[in-house]
Amino acid sequence: MTTSDIRRIWRDSLRVFFAPLVGAITGAFRQTKAVNKEVLEHRHQP
Repeated sequence: MTTSDIRRIWRDSLRVFFAPLVGAITGAFRQTKAVNKEVLEHRHQP
């Protein structure tokens, strides 16, 4: 096993480990943006 193999394994492992966290944070930001937009739309209605 070479050093490049070990680096590839670590890199792939880190991606798999952090992918759900990144997805959750991205989803939370999108949801917050959508909720804020909805609140602003309803705020200006008579």
